Amino acid sequence: MKQREHLLVQAPTGLGKTAAVLFPVLREALARDLRVFVLTAKNTQQAMANRVLDLLNRERAFHSLHLRAKARMCANDEIICHEDYCQYARDYYVKLQRSRLLPRLLADHSLLEPERDLRRLEGHSGLPVRGQPGTRAPGPGRRRRLQLRALDPFVKLTEFQGDADLSGTVLVVDEIHNLIDPRPRLLQPGTDREELPRRGGGAARGRPRHGGRADRAPARALRRPRGPDPHPGRRAARSPQPRRGRRAAPEEELWRLRPAFDRGFVDYLEFRRDTRSFAANDAFVELYFKLLRFLNTLQLATSPKHVESFSFLFRRAAGEPGFSLLCKDASAFLGATINRCRSCIGLSATLQPFEFYRNLLGFDDARTSTLEVPSAFPAGNRRIVVDTSVTTTYRTRENSYGPIAERLAEFARAVPGNSMAIFPSYRFLAEVGERLPDCGRNVVVQQQTTSEARRQEVLDALTSPLAGDALLLAVAGGVFSEGVDYPGDALLAVAVVGPCLPAVTVEQKLLQAYYDERFERGFEYAFVVPGMTRVVQAAGRLIRSADDRGVIALFDRRFLQWPYRKHLPAEWWPASAEEQSASGVSGRVEGADLAGHPATAAAAFFGA
Repeated sequence: MKQREHLLVQAPTGLGKTAAVLFPVLREALARDLRVFVLTAKNTQQAMANRVLDLLNRERAFHSLHLRAKARMCANDEIICHEDYCQYARDYYVKLQRSRLLPRLLADHSLLEPERDLRRLEGHSGLPVRGQPGTRAPGPGRRRRLQLRALDPFVKLTEFQGDADLSGTVLVVDEIHNLIDPRPRLLQPGTDREELPRRGGGAARGRPRHGGRADRAPARALRRPRGPDPHPGRRAARSPQPRRGRRAAPEEELWRLRPAFDRGFVDYLEFRRDTRSFAANDAFVELYFKLLRFLNTLQLATSPKHVESFSFLFRRAAGEPGFSLLCKDASAFLGATINRCRSCIGLSATLQPFEFYRNLLGFDDARTSTLEVPSAFPAGNRRIVVDTSVTTTYRTRENSYGPIAERLAEFARAVPGNSMAIFPSYRFLAEVGERLPDCGRNVVVQQQTTSEARRQEVLDALTSPLAGDALLLAVAGGVFSEGVDYPGDALLAVAVVGPCLPAVTVEQKLLQAYYDERFERGFEYAFVVPGMTRVVQAAGRLIRSADDRGVIALFDRRFLQWPYRKHLPAEWWPASAEEQSASGVSGRVEGADLAGHPATAAAAFFGA
């Protein structure tokens, strides 16, 4: 921070990276009157950051503000921040100043938290009962907690918009690897071929004038013929620029439709206001903002400066057309914010190879240092075993569900407590779950629509002594496999089924081609790096302190093969010390016997 540099820190989970970084950051910020923003990707990390703040601020040397999405703060069912459509937005700041609520909150609390502060609003007439959209703690030196929207090119806090001066701003980005989404969707606000006609055709029945025509316009633009399709049913990728001699591309027609769509949207809002019929999750409102975001991204994608970073996909399936923009490289947009800041410190347990993350996150090479911290936990507290009897490749997957289910059940029975199994997808989880024999454990399954309340129920069940031993089946990259703590004996074993590679899609293959051209490591960077990142993050839920003990079982022989083995932590594969496999099956890798039966390894480890 003193040298105005950036830092990427890789350190194993459970070491206390957040506290270790925030202590010197806050000390330097307070001494120099700097602003500190801590960015997180998941709600579970917000609570962790707040606990660290409470630990570091016993003498109330600073104030901190926990920000969250406007959708979870607004008192209205439909979020339209305009005085004509929202009674709370009307004269909001005047009402807030008259209430003198903010000075009292700052006097009473060093950390402003949404849930507690919302209750303080009750009884203040004219102020939202559920939130304070737009409220900012005044004055310099305030440390603020927010999500990754600070780096979004369109949805930003005021402090980060345009060419705002960020020379007095420090970013601390927790789990910074999440900024490179393996799906990839960081800047993919595309229009879906099924979504547009469904939302457009009758999202707001009964509205007047323009709304009925405008909400169907995007679907009509997609249906316009553009010449014969040489490969019906297949998807094609092309440059965002339209080709000569062809009918106008659908994006050009959408630009021409924009004024009519704006008029229809205003007309629709007036209709809802006059009839007092605003509703939550209005499909027409969602469609409007989705289209605006797409057009804004399209404007970036077609500029000469960024055209190589995007691919334009036009696809036709079952007679329905669709198109979307794929951002292959967001480094220019991320770097535009990061490199304007005084310093940015990125934290993760998975930041190798450093050059990959440094380049794709947009860090200035001349200002960026890297630091890798080894594990401080005793190696004897952890047993690694690779089940080489199974594989999860796409071609063999159909025949692997049954054997994996059998060996997973045996593994869970051998663990004297809770265990968790991580799968590469919900479908894989479902296939193995259907074949899972009785393992004598309470089997808990993550659902695709797991709510925050349900997630907390699952976590409570794992930590309750009355719930009995459980086997949690979850998905890699989900809420149970990243950014969550399982304290003490809440979790004794983790099984990871396969390298958790991203699905093979047109988008992912385009990424592979881009990484091949830029780094000459297309498959590794597009598939292996994000997959193995998920593996290490999931396994990292197990050992969170010097007293924790447990077994990590990797179900796939590929974990012992290149390049997968390369992206696992070095301390997992000791180069000199013998780590005897419980089953005695030889699978020597750099001096370590690792191959074996997970159940045998677990029984020997916990019986020792």
